[in-house]
Amino acid sequence: MENIVWEGHNAYADLQTGRAKIFLIAGKQPPPQAKRNVDLVMLTKDEPQVKMRIEKESYLPLDGWLTQAGDVWLKVTNNGKIRATVSTLEFPAGPWQQHSPYWCHLRNWKPLHIEVEPGQTTDWIEVGSTMDTLNDGQWGFQSSGPCTLEFGLKDASGNIRKIRKFEANGKLPLVGVADTRYSGVIMTPEEAIGNLVERLKKLPVHGRTPSKTLIYASTGISEFNQLYGLAGARSGVDWRGLTPVQLEEKCKRLGEDEKKGIAVVSLGDEIGLPAPDAKAATEGFIEYLKGQGLSPSQIDPASGADWSGIKYNPDPQLKKSNPVLYYWSVKYLHHYGISRIKQLTDVLRKYLPNAGIGANYSCHAGGYVHAYLNEVFQWITCFREDGMTMPWAEDYAWQLPIGTQQMNGINLDMFRAGLRGKPDRKIHYYVMPHAPGNTPNMWRRLFHSAVAHGMKIVNLFEFEPVWIAYTENHVTDENMYATVLKTFREMGLYEDIMQTGQRRQAETGLWFSETGDIWGDNSDSFAAAKRALYIAILHQQLPVDFLVEQDALDGTLNQYKVLYLTDRHVSRACSEKIAEWVRNGGLLFATAGAGMFDEYNQSNEILRNVLGVLQKSLVIPESEQVYFIKQDLPFVKPIETARWKQDEKEFSAPVFGARCLAVPAGGEIIGTFSDGSPALTVHKFG
Repeated sequence: MENIVWEGHNAYADLQTGRAKIFLIAGKQPPPQAKRNVDLVMLTKDEPQVKMRIEKESYLPLDGWLTQAGDVWLKVTNNGKIRATVSTLEFPAGPWQQHSPYWCHLRNWKPLHIEVEPGQTTDWIEVGSTMDTLNDGQWGFQSSGPCTLEFGLKDASGNIRKIRKFEANGKLPLVGVADTRYSGVIMTPEEAIGNLVERLKKLPVHGRTPSKTLIYASTGISEFNQLYGLAGARSGVDWRGLTPVQLEEKCKRLGEDEKKGIAVVSLGDEIGLPAPDAKAATEGFIEYLKGQGLSPSQIDPASGADWSGIKYNPDPQLKKSNPVLYYWSVKYLHHYGISRIKQLTDVLRKYLPNAGIGANYSCHAGGYVHAYLNEVFQWITCFREDGMTMPWAEDYAWQLPIGTQQMNGINLDMFRAGLRGKPDRKIHYYVMPHAPGNTPNMWRRLFHSAVAHGMKIVNLFEFEPVWIAYTENHVTDENMYATVLKTFREMGLYEDIMQTGQRRQAETGLWFSETGDIWGDNSDSFAAAKRALYIAILHQQLPVDFLVEQDALDGTLNQYKVLYLTDRHVSRACSEKIAEWVRNGGLLFATAGAGMFDEYNQSNEILRNVLGVLQKSLVIPESEQVYFIKQDLPFVKPIETARWKQDEKEFSAPVFGARCLAVPAGGEIIGTFSDGSPALTVHKFG
């Protein structure tokens, strides 16, 4: 059970001794209401406890109070010849390993220590207060000698019914079952795993076990290696945090067969690329600028044409006071990060001929601005410049209200752009089956979407139940294991195509650029709008590739018929290439404010001429912004309405988040806002 919303913590009732009836009356919910369930009703006289938890625990404040207290009992018999001690196993959060590794709940439970004389049996001892009642977990006991542990359940009349007996001499790990009070289930992890594996082996599945696809998973269930076709542990290594010298020493110690057998090298998890020391970066920054053919006066006219007047400074405060220095400082920051990690990659490529070299990127990094709309220098340029060779990320799209999980494809399409022209390289992707959280149908859709968008190495991350898992990323849903098994067996029938084939090049491109990232062009509602535009393109059945500045400069753009542009800042050099492409027949679709400024935040006359409009301002009401579509769009108000005619029919659409106030400069107005100003224009250029 996840994400309980507690309500009524300040509600009071005066109750008489005896039976009471509780009536739950649901009033009509205002739209856009969600389906709601009443999971539990808690009555308590401990008012100070409630107030303390509401005040101190911001996340799921009362969850940690809920246990199986009073329902589950234990009786111990000492079968040895000396006094025995029986204690609850200790976990970081107490006598029960919680479903989350962050141990975020306030707990009142206390560990148990029971002493029993030889040949004696204790009375029934209450142990339900050491057990969570919302989430399964890890539980258990340890004895200092041979003992019999007998468990029972107390009914409403006070009688205790025996449900399970174990012989213990040392540690006795148990599956922490959150509803033991109702199910009467207490078992060991070995029993639970055996039952799970046996049922999975009996499932009717079509296809064959994959043999050409690397499938990784962290699991303590050895039978899964063969059942799911998991890659051998030695084929993937984690060498994060090492210097180039240390990596070289490690590689030299490997035998030739070991070198050839390594298929994946991880340089880290959810990383960013290295950044220079701001105080010591100026020397490298100046060398970088010289390599770009720039002079001091081009960076800062106040430098007096003297390089000593130029200092590395990527502080966003410079955006207004010195936009050129700011732009090139951030460009150097990107260059530095790629070149530093490339030093590691170059060493590994020298010794490991079959290894993909990468590091997992977080899809949530950067908040709403870059979640599933990531920074170009890290997700694309890094791989084009061989900073690493194996793009790698994760599909936690079911954790954020981004809009639709199809937006997860943006991650993979960015990686495909990074591997343009390098068909031998593979995208490594976490397709997370973690449950509760994800669902079997949702996982299956995300898996097939990842395959369709270019995934060739599959990673399930932690693929084991909560009874043996450490992190919150466990899989405690038998239906999920069955769905993954069914899907992998089906993949075994087509994996030869998946591994040797490539996505066909599209005719439609969506523009991404470091320039846009540097100027924060995905801020406010623009990130949500770009993710939505991506989905709109796909839903028109248009395959789409992501195009970056290099693609405009080297002529790759000329292979496309349509380009969608959302970035407000486009470099002058790329603007010239886009203008030439439009002049030669390309169709450019630009959203509000797109292409109006160059890399130095100056008016982009090139694209203003191409589009046939002059921007006066952008209207971005702070109170009506859409950061995540599912989260915000239902609650904001349209800031305008756009109206237009097509085939003698009138159409209208609400406008959310941002609106461009512009005047035509050659473009034809084909749609207007309510005040008559241009909402839609078209311009024939060239």
